[in-house]
Amino acid sequence: MHIVVCTKQIVDPEIPSGEFKVDFEAKRAVPDQGEPVLNPYDENAIEVALQLKDRDKDIKVTVLTMGGESSQKVLRRALAMGCDEAIWLKDPSFEALDSAGTAAVIAKAIRQAGNVDIVLCGRQAGDWDMGQVGALLAEELQTACIPMAYNIEKKENALFVKRETENGMAVLEAGLPLVANITNSSTNQPRYPSVKGVLMAGRKKIPTFSAGDLSIDAEIPKRVVVEELTLPSYDRQVLFIDGEDGPEKAVNLAAHLIKMNLIK
Repeated sequence: MHIVVCTKQIVDPEIPSGEFKVDFEAKRAVPDQGEPVLNPYDENAIEVALQLKDRDKDIKVTVLTMGGESSQKVLRRALAMGCDEAIWLKDPSFEALDSAGTAAVIAKAIRQAGNVDIVLCGRQAGDWDMGQVGALLAEELQTACIPMAYNIEKKENALFVKRETENGMAVLEAGLPLVANITNSSTNQPRYPSVKGVLMAGRKKIPTFSAGDLSIDAEIPKRVVVEELTLPSYDRQVLFIDGEDGPEKAVNLAAHLIKMNLIK
């Protein structure tokens, strides 16, 4: 069985909000602010794939990403966690794709890789939070897509996928091929790379594929155009509630909250 995990490198979501910068002309986050990180939900997807591999050593896990020079670092982290191989989609024409374009390019790479049984994606990226690529990729590949999955078990020739629902969880029996969007759970917290894994990942050759390698010779159309991108502004005010003692301050606070229509 061959599993491909689609990943994305993003600006560290833990960066202080006051340091976050936006390129207003390009309508995107400034890419070189802080150290880029592997999208957290993608790490959960890698962990789900590696847990399947732990139980069946014949399973091969390939990590795939699309991006510029910084992408190599996150691919090597995935290799250090235990992925067997990596695919790097690297071309200037891939840099400003929307979700549909991204899914179309990844689908071409997966078809070219051949014999892929399961494709796992993080449920959404921590930069735009659109959560569209997984479903669009399933559409491109003409396969079933299970959203909000967090655990996959293989029993003989069947897969059993656990997914979150509004009322709890559901277990689905699924055939192959399959696309699943992985959410975080206590059962798929990503493992830390071992020292041996880091050393081995540093020696692995990572093949790159350009638009030409994927036989993409025409401009990929956009379905979504970002018209404007701004940073939120917060107007903060501080009000000290007066009073002789606690009960009086509580009464004055309640009166103020009623005046602000926050309570009745």
